Amino acid sequence: MRDSRFFLAVLLLAWGTPVHANWGSTAGGSVATGSFRAFGTDQVEMQREDLRIRLFRDRAKVEIDYVFHNTGAAVDVRAGFPSLGVQLEDVKHREIENYTITTDDQPVSFNTESGDPAPFKHLYDAKFREMGELDDYPPEKRPELLEWFVSSVHFEAGQSKRVHINYDSLYAYCGGGYSDDSDDCDDRFAYVLSTAAAWKGPIGVGTITIEPVTVPASRLILSPAGRFLRKGSGLVWSFRNLKPSRADDIVVNLNNHFSTIAAYEENSNPDTQNLSFYIAEGGKYFYLHSHFVPHGEAASPEFSASQVASSIPDTAWHTPHTPGIGDALSLEITKPDHIDQIGIIPGCGSKDQDWFNSARIKAIEITVNSRYTRRGILPDEFTFPWPESHKAYEWIDLPPYPGKAENIRLVVRSVYPGSADQVTCIGKVVLRQWLKKRPAVKSGIDGHELP
Repeated sequence: MRDSRFFLAVLLLAWGTPVHANWGSTAGGSVATGSFRAFGTDQVEMQREDLRIRLFRDRAKVEIDYVFHNTGAAVDVRAGFPSLGVQLEDVKHREIENYTITTDDQPVSFNTESGDPAPFKHLYDAKFREMGELDDYPPEKRPELLEWFVSSVHFEAGQSKRVHINYDSLYAYCGGGYSDDSDDCDDRFAYVLSTAAAWKGPIGVGTITIEPVTVPASRLILSPAGRFLRKGSGLVWSFRNLKPSRADDIVVNLNNHFSTIAAYEENSNPDTQNLSFYIAEGGKYFYLHSHFVPHGEAASPEFSASQVASSIPDTAWHTPHTPGIGDALSLEITKPDHIDQIGIIPGCGSKDQDWFNSARIKAIEITVNSRYTRRGILPDEFTFPWPESHKAYEWIDLPPYPGKAENIRLVVRSVYPGSADQVTCIGKVVLRQWLKKRPAVKSGIDGHELP
């Protein structure tokens, strides 16, 4: 059976839908009915908006720079940023993390207020409601929720101000299936440009830049279609005098849905739980497995090398030295075969704060069969804590080598420094073989096949 913590996380986060918007409000509503409404925005112009969206594997990092101008008398503008989510039992699941707002480079406080999610329900992907596993959570136990990040900013008569907003957006996604087999939807990010209509007049000048950092740009599906032009490695939409409507709301579909079928095989390493899956994604197929026995010195028995092959999310190998540069981990392949890639979770912690507190691996040297070597440079991003998802790993091509891989050696060559300590670890390691055709495998539960 799938680890219960991972399984639960899939179910709960399946309804965490990113719906972000311009600083403003929806039309109508009142505090008395629980629907937030802005104040003073009808006399303030949004002269400029520069929006930057950087796409990582499990989240987008969003930065917005505005220039506002007050056309009337002095006013305390009250406006908010919407955050949609869902409440399951006693737990609220939100997509916004690390939210900050400044005016003219000075921090501005904010509080959260509840609101009515009805105006935003059109942004929930219909597939989220179709996933059978959510039947365990009937509608009365999974109500959508809306919270506003609300701030007040004072404008003198005729004054212009710069406002900067920064936050992390966890992608919306869903997953379902039986036991260790699964079908997962596309990850999605949305930014609601239309709430800028709360301000006086149109957006004077706007530039929206989407930068795929650790996701493939070729896979992205963007809405509205036809607005974004390629510029370097990014996508840019520039406009003037836009009074945005729902037709202008931005949705980024990462087009990364996938299906898995677990391979139930004899575990050659009794100290760990074997992770073996056949996976279909983007019309391609691969076999992901942990057919190896790890060896290496460790900081303590609790953080032994064997942890990298475990399916338990919050376990890891800690290097014997700090920060671990030059420390090595060896994988003895128990079923020698030709392996194409190695996947590494290059840090530890199931929360981003814990992840960045410690050092993370930046450069790693990989040697196959004690002879063929390649060095990989890893991006500094928080990764999924769930070892059963292939999205959890940084993937590195193995160096060209003949025949079968019998052993693989990993050596830490450099790290990203931690903010609190310099402990370096590897959360998990898996091996991946690309398959030339769809594997003839079926689910042991219901005979399900890969698409």
